[in-house]
Amino acid sequence: MNILEINNLNVSYGSKQVIKNLSMNIEKNKITAVIGPSGCGKSTLLTTLNLMIAENGGSFTGEILFKGKDILSYEIDYLRRMIGIVFQKSTPFPFSIYKNLTYAPKYYGIKDKNRLNEIVENILKRVGLYDEINKNLNMLATKLSGGQQQRLCIGRALTVEPEILLLDEPCSALDRKNTANIEEMLLELSKDYTIVVVTHNLSQAKRISDYTAFILDGELIEYDTTENVFNNPKDDRTREYIKGIYG
Repeated sequence: MNILEINNLNVSYGSKQVIKNLSMNIEKNKITAVIGPSGCGKSTLLTTLNLMIAENGGSFTGEILFKGKDILSYEIDYLRRMIGIVFQKSTPFPFSIYKNLTYAPKYYGIKDKNRLNEIVENILKRVGLYDEINKNLNMLATKLSGGQQQRLCIGRALTVEPEILLLDEPCSALDRKNTANIEEMLLELSKDYTIVVVTHNLSQAKRISDYTAFILDGELIEYDTTENVFNNPKDDRTREYIKGIYG
């Protein structure tokens, strides 16, 4: 079942076209990796999917359907609640761990203390942080390690129960151990969420994704199961990129 359908998408910043006539479907409760060289349009694609592109000075034509409805027909607050995004640089709010995880639920109207405590506990367990920090919830979130901060930011996005989680290079600044923690977490989360992850790490894409999209110069060159893209690519440009000939 497709939760997102992208049809003839063109994205521009002023006169510069960044994404060109891109069409692809995102399957529910699967991990889709988006790969390609720097500057090819991967991050732009993510920010277009929840309409952050306009705030970044961009515009788009074409159609993006979320659960069969044009994303432009949704209230923006609802759309961004349902399609959450976590950027490459972890950005915990400069206050406590607890306040980081209750900020969005409170914004959306949850005031009951017991319910907020339940959300915090559940999210910390889901992102593998509960045993590490549950006794230090009043600590400044910015004092966490890089890997912990990234998991916290992913957890913060989950506090409002989105259906889709967009991740832009979530492990680019992390060591091998923290990367493994994030990957294990994403595999578990994909049972309940649809995940789209931009990554330069081809090995990571192979390890965790069900589908892989290869973008080059703003064009979707190949989109298939990850197994097919890496083991039996249809396009020579895909084969060359995977072999490290360029990019």
